[in-house]
Amino acid sequence: MTDAVIRITDDRVQLHTNTHEFEWMLGDELVAVAHDPTGDKASPFTAALESGAPPQQRTDIGLRLYRAVFDAAPAGRWAELQEGASEQDPLHVRVDIESPTLAQLPWELMRDRRQAWSRNNLVLLRRGRRVGTSAETPPERGPLRVLLVVCNPRDRRLLADQELALIGAALTQLPGRVHTEVIDGPNLRELIAEVTHVRPHVLHFIGHGMRAVAGDTGGLHFNAAQPAIGSPDPDWEAPEESWTLGPEQMDHLYASWKPRLVVLNACRQAHAPAAEFADLIETCLDRGSLAVVAMQADIDSPAAAEFSHSLYQALADAQPIDAAVTAARNHLHIDDSNGPSWALPVLQCGVEDPRDVVRMKFGHPEPELTRLNKSWPFAELAMFVGQAKERRTGWWEPPESTDPPDRLLAITSAQQKSGKTWLAKWCLLTCMLRGEDITYADLADYAGQGHGDEPVTLDWLAVLRALREACTDDKHQPNAMHVTEFARFNQVLNLAAQGGQRWAEGMPSPAFDLGHSFKVDADRHAEARRAEIFSAFLNTLRSRAVARRRPHLLAIDSVQRISESDFSDALLPLLLGPVQDADSDFPLRILTVAPHSWPGFRHLQKFMEGSPVVLTNLQQPHYKRLAREFWERQRHENQILRRQRFQDFEALLDGMNGLQGTQQSFHVGMYQRVLDTWLDMGGMREAG
Repeated sequence: MTDAVIRITDDRVQLHTNTHEFEWMLGDELVAVAHDPTGDKASPFTAALESGAPPQQRTDIGLRLYRAVFDAAPAGRWAELQEGASEQDPLHVRVDIESPTLAQLPWELMRDRRQAWSRNNLVLLRRGRRVGTSAETPPERGPLRVLLVVCNPRDRRLLADQELALIGAALTQLPGRVHTEVIDGPNLRELIAEVTHVRPHVLHFIGHGMRAVAGDTGGLHFNAAQPAIGSPDPDWEAPEESWTLGPEQMDHLYASWKPRLVVLNACRQAHAPAAEFADLIETCLDRGSLAVVAMQADIDSPAAAEFSHSLYQALADAQPIDAAVTAARNHLHIDDSNGPSWALPVLQCGVEDPRDVVRMKFGHPEPELTRLNKSWPFAELAMFVGQAKERRTGWWEPPESTDPPDRLLAITSAQQKSGKTWLAKWCLLTCMLRGEDITYADLADYAGQGHGDEPVTLDWLAVLRALREACTDDKHQPNAMHVTEFARFNQVLNLAAQGGQRWAEGMPSPAFDLGHSFKVDADRHAEARRAEIFSAFLNTLRSRAVARRRPHLLAIDSVQRISESDFSDALLPLLLGPVQDADSDFPLRILTVAPHSWPGFRHLQKFMEGSPVVLTNLQQPHYKRLAREFWERQRHENQILRRQRFQDFEALLDGMNGLQGTQQSFHVGMYQRVLDTWLDMGGMREAG
């Protein structure tokens, strides 16, 4: 919603509210700026955004902007409009600047005697323009999909890895709300292909400090031929293909997909006219984006990274885009109140209601959504880095697909500690947020240990009992079933396991499990009795799904603990088969987790309609980036680590993993192992 519009032309100001309209003359100083053909009169205003400008200069410019706009306004009208604003119900204000010359001024500095308006949590300002319709833009189903595009991955001074790490850290409080993927230094075809595949709601470009050369059009420069900041680097590796993303290239991009929000976390090129860079923003809005966030002057890479951290923290918390940008500005101001970085982000919005820009629809209302988000031991997922594409497991909906989601899913790996369990839990978390009931059952908890180090293998009946226990575990499962829901299953189990006359006649049986083993030789109906037990189990889960009108995703970890023969002869045809073939609006789905070396996996692979998700160890090219992301995630959760340096952790990481040797890949738990060692060493030094 828009509570007020401030419209500024070359010589007049209009204030539109829901009930009134007012008009008055613009101050003489800005009228002169608007009619200056040389643009010289705007220079004192834009100079306030330079990094060397003193804070008082920005304050003075902000007051001059305010006086020019409001000195001639009807007395008290603006104050009356602000009186009812609160943090729970802020005033949403659109500033519509019709003069191209005046649009170049740093309106985010505008302030009254108390504070800059762009940092006021009660009055949320955004730039914008008249919109053709006030119709609400419908929300899309979560999670919020974000494609992070690193324009110049070879330029280490851009601190792209640090920005990506801080974005990852921002999402740890509410995991699963935002799905991010990264593409490094693509050419235009590669970028179009990735946008088409990921279909991001947010398209975020990282390319700080890039400068255009003479003759370049305003835009984002990819794979620049030399470092963008400072003197040339002798170690700089010239890319094979340099190019610029300008308005024409953006047209091609929008032909495949229209992101709701575009974030240009890149400084405006120093030699590019402001109007040319504005063309890129206008192209995004004209082609269908709902909002664009861009920088109106050079922003230091550390500040750009901190801006992204705060922005995505707010977006994960479902804040409207104008509130999210305001929060990010305040975050930058707290870090450096004397610098200009807080005033550099500009929000251009092309819809009537800024809440529509990144509004996502999940399967639960608040505060239930947040309770579920934090109810299960999902905190360990803060350690889970990488595997971005694999994280779509369970919820990804291919474009224009009419096929129902896969009922059978599988996660596997040829290596140990590759993150199979973390990925399964991530899948469960995301699907739960989207509206499915979930159950996680780790068969290792039920198999125990046999003689020596050999684990006990489970037969099919032990597996069903383990799944029943997991489904009714109200201490750990966020969607736990009540034990009474398995009453009918227990009755069938008691009779069918023993067989004989009582089963044949359907005699009464207790509603609790008597613990019988399955007697194969009790009669000639062993196969029928076993099938009846499985049918009763599945009917219990299906009845629950129909009653709650929610699909049910059951994840079975450590499937290798099942006897291979029981898995292939019983569980595949009697449990997984009916799940795969069932036709239901509220289906049961099963996710299995097992190492690729388990002999039973080949039976599963032949049985499934879809392909399993195969995890591999982390490869060396991603090692440094993910190390920093892991560090930032942990540092934001651990007060001890906030006093430590990443460089010290990184040095130990390099030493323990022998990067100068032949090692080329690393398991996903390596970072935590090294961190634990590093903390132990630190504790030993302090004790000494």
